[in-house]
Amino acid sequence: MNSMKVSFVQMADPQFGMYSSISKLSESDIAERRKRGINIEYTGPVLEGFKKETLLFTEAIETANEILPDFVVVCGDMVHEADSEDQLQELMRISRLLKEEIKLYWVAGNHDVGDRPTQTALNEYKKRFGEYNYAFQEKNCYFIVINSAICYDPGLVLDEWDSLISFLEMELQTAVASQYKHKIIFMHHPLYVNDIDEPDNYLGIPSERRSKIIDLITKYEVGVVFTGHLHRNNYKKVGSTELISTGPVGFPLGDDPSGIRIVQVNDGSLTHKYSPLNSQQRIGS
Repeated sequence: MNSMKVSFVQMADPQFGMYSSISKLSESDIAERRKRGINIEYTGPVLEGFKKETLLFTEAIETANEILPDFVVVCGDMVHEADSEDQLQELMRISRLLKEEIKLYWVAGNHDVGDRPTQTALNEYKKRFGEYNYAFQEKNCYFIVINSAICYDPGLVLDEWDSLISFLEMELQTAVASQYKHKIIFMHHPLYVNDIDEPDNYLGIPSERRSKIIDLITKYEVGVVFTGHLHRNNYKKVGSTELISTGPVGFPLGDDPSGIRIVQVNDGSLTHKYSPLNSQQRIGS
């Protein structure tokens, strides 16, 4: 492989429509979500539409245009409601502002295909965004994208889980055989939040399927798994593999502001930095 640098911008959870949805929650709604580990703090007015998401995602895309990375990857929850044509069209309108020379990759999130995906939902996703399990290469890096909503709950699409785990191992085998220096996975859900043996919860992949993925990333020495979903940053490590959950472009659910992650890869190292979006400070609550 040629030894050449690769740069990319990872985004997660632009989630058009989430600000409006959060603004309309009752105290009991917020308490119910807190039980699932989702800590919502919002004291502003009731909102309609997605003006705030527009401001934030526009800044994220404009920042990428200034950086000129090899590609941008959006790690899921592009919209809050998968069936909202308005949310989808605004997302796509802004994504078209990305300079033509910068490639754009989509990753399926639970809000894009459902917490318990159906085949119909998966087919609709393909119409909007393309394949949800795929691989691509940049210089000395082999990137693999998987649909973690299937990993989270494949109950209605069991064949999809079997296909996904076979696909993942096949692509990792190819990356090893072709001697790529860096093997990197993009998905939406983190494998776990705090501990590799933590009980099943809303935020991470359930233990049965978590362990199968961890076995593969350990066996094939994956360098990093980049995810979103938490709406805050989270950093863990399993073996030699970094597990990096990136904060949201959209509504934050923690101490980290809205932002994007800027990643630089060369022959011997991978470095990354979370960069807050200035629009977050301007829009307030």
